[in-house]
Amino acid sequence: MAVPQDTKPHAIPVVITGLGVLSCNGTGRKSYWKALANGQSGIRAIKRFDASDLPCQIAGELWDFNPEDYMKKSTVRRWNRHVHQAVACSRLAVEDAELNQAKYDPERIAVAIGTSIGSPDEAYQEHMESLETGGFRKISKFASSAFSGHSATVHVSIDIGLRGPAVTISSGCATGLDVLAWGMKEIRLGNADAALVGATESPIFPLSMASACSLGILSQRNREPELAMRPFDRHRDGIVLAEGACAVVLERLDHALARGARILGEVGGSGAAAEAQSPLILDQQGQALARAIASCLAEAGLSAHEVECVLAHGVSLEMYDKCETNAYKLALGKHAYRIPVSAVKSMIGQSYSAGGLLSVGAALMVLNDGIVPPTLNLEHPDPACDLDYVPQRARMNDIRCALVTSISFGGTHSAVVLKRAV
Repeated sequence: MAVPQDTKPHAIPVVITGLGVLSCNGTGRKSYWKALANGQSGIRAIKRFDASDLPCQIAGELWDFNPEDYMKKSTVRRWNRHVHQAVACSRLAVEDAELNQAKYDPERIAVAIGTSIGSPDEAYQEHMESLETGGFRKISKFASSAFSGHSATVHVSIDIGLRGPAVTISSGCATGLDVLAWGMKEIRLGNADAALVGATESPIFPLSMASACSLGILSQRNREPELAMRPFDRHRDGIVLAEGACAVVLERLDHALARGARILGEVGGSGAAAEAQSPLILDQQGQALARAIASCLAEAGLSAHEVECVLAHGVSLEMYDKCETNAYKLALGKHAYRIPVSAVKSMIGQSYSAGGLLSVGAALMVLNDGIVPPTLNLEHPDPACDLDYVPQRARMNDIRCALVTSISFGGTHSAVVLKRAV
């Protein structure tokens, strides 16, 4: 169905009708929301491998995830964990939206799954052993595809049978919000009637952990893993890596209403901006993130005063925390001091590309249930981070408009704004 000629693309409402979550503190929308509302952390001692030689020995693994619950053993064996996670969270989102009952033409459903690093360790170790023992002829025919970041999108489109536009996006921690923006725009431009977009990450393997330790960004609070992620707290000592995957179903509002779908929220607008300064050092004044927020609000036709809650990047690094705080002040002015700001990574860790969509999932809980999740472990606020970061316990609040932000390495930032369904 093409966009009517008298309708501007930005005026077409796009809504979220399904949410699929794999997080270290909950699987599925309801379990995830319950964990967030109760301030439940999923960070524990690493079980995936022996991490005793590393200064950081904790992570947010998907403790209860069994890929064979979602796909055949042969598929599990041939493909990597980030692909397993992508298929699983996509199935959960489709089920949550009851999309199979919507009777959409599969050629009119777009799909985009993003990943930053995927899970390269599995393929590398297995196929290097084959190469060293038997030469290239012993390497599996699936090996080259297993290394591809696009493999997650491919498998989701095949598994669910989606034949519309299909892309893979990799923009670091901004990926989750960027795939959401892409899906929204595909629908608004008339290229699709619905979209399934998601992000998946599985960074819990030795080289990933060791390289982050080398950079000096990981927490060493090994004896108290649930207390390790401390966004905006002056006693923070680094991030905790986590697995994670999240997918959402997007639809035109009129189509969703026509089929009687439950609407979780409307995607008002999106924005992105880059600092173009350094691959490692952020502008702590937050100017680029503020531009992304301003662009997002402009596309949504909203003023700063209409933002009633922020789901922050909140990654528990001083440089990032200051960048965010200052960006909110620049973009929202004095209003930034009047609204709750929540950092759910305090409970679920840093899952790179999946983090932004997991925050979107939290924002949908805020809009539907009126529960603002806590920033766990915020006991001694950094004086430079002086906004209302909802410390320790969830808060009841009637929220109609929520801003979600993501900050990526190299200073590439994204923002989306969600509105309560009318």
